[in-house]
Order: sequence, then C-alpha cells, then structure tokens
Amino acid sequence: MPVSHNPKFTLHGQSLSAWRLLLLCLMVSLALTVSPDAAQSDCGSVTTISFPVDRAVFQLAQDFAVPSPRHQGRYHTAEDYFGGRGMSYGQPVRAIANGRVTYSAPNGWGRDGGVVIIQHTFPDGSVAYSQYGHMEQTDIHAFPARYSCVAAGDIIGVVGNVRPAPHLHFEMRSNQPDVPGPGYTWAQPETLGWLKPSSFVINWGAWLSPAHRFHLDSAAVPLVANDGSLIYLTDNRVRGATPDGRVLWRINLDRPAVGLSWLPLAALLTYADGTMQEINLDGTLGQAWGTGFQFNAPPVMVDSWLVTHSIDNALIALTLDRRTAAWRLENTAPLAANYTTLLITGLLTQNNELLLVSPDGALLERRTLSGSASLAGDSAGNLLVYSSDGLWRVTPDANWTAVPGVSPAVHKSAVLELGGRLYTFDGEQLAAYEADGVLAWESPLYGVAGTATLAAHDDVLLLTVGGDIYAWGLTGGLCGAVGVYQDGVAALWHDLGADGILRVAAGTSITGFDWQQFLGACAQPG
Repeated sequence: MPVSHNPKFTLHGQSLSAWRLLLLCLMVSLALTVSPDAAQSDCGSVTTISFPVDRAVFQLAQDFAVPSPRHQGRYHTAEDYFGGRGMSYGQPVRAIANGRVTYSAPNGWGRDGGVVIIQHTFPDGSVAYSQYGHMEQTDIHAFPARYSCVAAGDIIGVVGNVRPAPHLHFEMRSNQPDVPGPGYTWAQPETLGWLKPSSFVINWGAWLSPAHRFHLDSAAVPLVANDGSLIYLTDNRVRGATPDGRVLWRINLDRPAVGLSWLPLAALLTYADGTMQEINLDGTLGQAWGTGFQFNAPPVMVDSWLVTHSIDNALIALTLDRRTAAWRLENTAPLAANYTTLLITGLLTQNNELLLVSPDGALLERRTLSGSASLAGDSAGNLLVYSSDGLWRVTPDANWTAVPGVSPAVHKSAVLELGGRLYTFDGEQLAAYEADGVLAWESPLYGVAGTATLAAHDDVLLLTVGGDIYAWGLTGGLCGAVGVYQDGVAALWHDLGADGILRVAAGTSITGFDWQQFLGACAQPG
C-alpha cells in the first residue's frame, strides 16, 4: 500500500522521514568528530603515573627552563633524557599515564623526529598534556593513532636517531593540546603554560597514593596550629589554610618578608627590614615593632630563642619578647641545622661550621667540619654529631668522644637515639646499633640523595632523604614509602599532627598524608 504524504509534514519538498535520516547522519558525524576534550573521559582518569623512560638507565642531559647556547639563549621547555653513547637509540618510550592521544606524527619535527602528545585527566578534574619528542616508530612499536586511548606504560615509540645524539625530549604542559611545542622559548616556559616534568610526575605519584589527603602549592615551610590549620609565607603573601588544605585567607605584604614563627597566641612575621608583626589566626594583622636589625634568612626556633641571620653576617638570637638580642655571633653564615638538649645547643651553619652554645647563650666552641653533618641528642644531654668524620658525642663542656662501631657518613647523614639504641643513616643505608655498639640490623637504600632527617613517631622510624619519605619499624621492616619532588639542599620538613595527618613540605608543595594509611601493615590497630 503506498504511503500518503501529508503536506503538513513536509519541509521544502522533503518528507519528514528524509529529515529524520539527515538528522541521524549529522548526529553520527558529530559523534565521530567529537573533540579530544569531550572524548577524554572515554580513556579514563589517571590512576598511576611514572616517567617515560627508566631513570636508572637514562640520565637527565638537559634540564627544564635552562637557557641553551645552541638556541641563542632560549629556555628549554622539556627535560632531555639520554641513555649513554650507543645506548639510547631504539629504546622504548612509554606513556606516563592513561590518556587520549591528541597528536601523533612520525615526522612531527621533520629531521628532528616524531612527536606524540597525550592528554591526561586527573582525579581532581585537572588536565595536562605530556609530549614525547625526537622519536621514531618501528614495525613492532608503531605510534598510537590520534584520538586513541593509551594506558600507563604502553610503548608509544622509540628514541630516534636525532641530533646532537639520540635522546628523549619530554614535556609537561597545560597549553597546546595538539601542536608540537617549539622546544625552546624566549620567555620563561613556566609563564607560558609549560610545567617542570620531574616535579609534575613525582608529585602526582604521591598525590595518587591512597594515603594522600591534600596538597597546596607553596615553597615554604608552614606553621601548624593546634587544630591542624596552616599558615605559610609564599610570593610575599601570608596565607592561612584549613586542616584539609583549603586556603581560607591571604594577606598581601607591602615589603619583603623572610619568615614566620610562633608567639604564644599568634603567628609572628619577620620582615627583611627587621620589623616584627603579629598575625592573628583569623588572618588579621596585629601590632608591629622594630628590632633595629636587618635580616636575610628565615628565622629559626632554637630552644626559646628566635635565631635570625643579619645582613652584616651575624647570627642574632632574639629574646622571648622578640624585641632585643639575647646574644649575637659575628662572622657566621646562615643556619643549616640545629639541635638543643637540656645542656647544650648545636648550631650548624651552611658552610659546615658547628657552633656549640650553652643554655645561657655563651659560645663554647666553633669548629669547622669536613663536610655536612646531622645533629641529635642522647639521654644524658649530650649532643650527637654525625658526619663523614664519624659519630661523636659532645658533652656540655664541649668534649668530643668518638662512638665506636658506627660507619662514617658517605653522603648526607641522619642520627637518632631511641630506647638505648642508635639509629643512623649514612647516605646509603639505615642501621640500628645496640648500646654496646653491636650492629642490630641494617637496610640499604639505593638511588637516594639529598639532605636527610630521622625521627620517631608511634614506635616507627621516619626517614626523609631528598624528597623520599620512608617509615621503618624499629626492628628493621619497611612500613611505607612515598616520594615528593624536592630540589635544592633544604631538608624535607614534616609534622605529624594530633589529627593523624603527616604534613610534609618540599620543593613547591605542602602535602598531607593519612599517617595510619601510610604505615600500611605497621599501623596500630584501632
């Protein structure tokens, strides 16, 4: 039976069925040409992240944001990884995390090789792009197709044979989702949307940990209030954050400041011109006063003194009211570390000079060490000094006695006495010694570097070295480990609050971890 056409359901001579067919075709076409942003959810969120090459084999050959003489002083937008002469070419390159390919071209950089770009969506909803340059594809390892999904660890190509030697150009950025980057920029790449790859990968590795609770962008060591809230100084602003890491208030400063410390009921801001000013916990400014000094380093709490470094190269200890000097040590570099027992204080400067100070502020001895050292105390009130010269006990009258049986520090060191045992880290291994000097146990740590600290919490040793954080049981078993990005020589700061959150500051971030979840099988029941 023929189908009748009702004029009421026709448009310019086309039947409704024809329009429905046309609409269906348009919808199919739209689905096939959906943008990478809209399609990214199909590839899943990032659950794990790692470097595109094995950093135990590949070394950093050219860092991020350094000027290049080969490119007229322009700044490098990536980290270049080189595996050694005759060893890099043809080595596999892996996707750092789950994502969608937004660019894939074996000739993306012409004679400088192929380029792959992958878009990644993170659990917090943020999006970033990883770029892999100077690559080739092979019969076994072809480049992934554009808009295809890749999983963390998938091989997406191999290191190509490019000038000046085969290497991988690895970028992280928030811009240019489907265009190969220029490799070098006249302006600092951070201002244009490029990110430091090592910092990004290492920090997100920590933030994806089940123990992660929050993170803040800050290069400063914070003050932690009794309720776990934070006050910190960064970019000439003082910020306050809630215990779970949300910024609550900020104060813009009208002059340079060097650091924060505590008063009994408020925070204390130290300006470079020597002015002190109270900051109330609600973010309002309190009274201010001058000290008559000018400072060029952050203030450090040493016992009840606030020790600062002045522009005329002196260490100045301020009295309890923070208005006058309790004592002053001339011709002294800024502090690198300090430790106070009931009977003696050790002040270690950045040029490896150790100053021994009595409880009333009298200088007992100045001694230059052969290298960096770590400080701690023992149950008798002596100072422990551990360095490449060995481990020493320093009595309150400044007598030095070598501790037998303990290996000298190889690189950076850390020491702790707890329950009659000595625990040491010599830069390569963590060791425990009984009171009689007999080695109880030792455990090597490979590939770690940087300033180290050793503390004890809940019968667990907490070792930080560089940006690595390790928790060890007192009998030698590893409980948990995580890494955050750390550059420079500063120690990884940490604070374990009564709320069970381990707060750490390193590099450009402050991160909070659930302590019991971080400990894993070593966590206390309940």
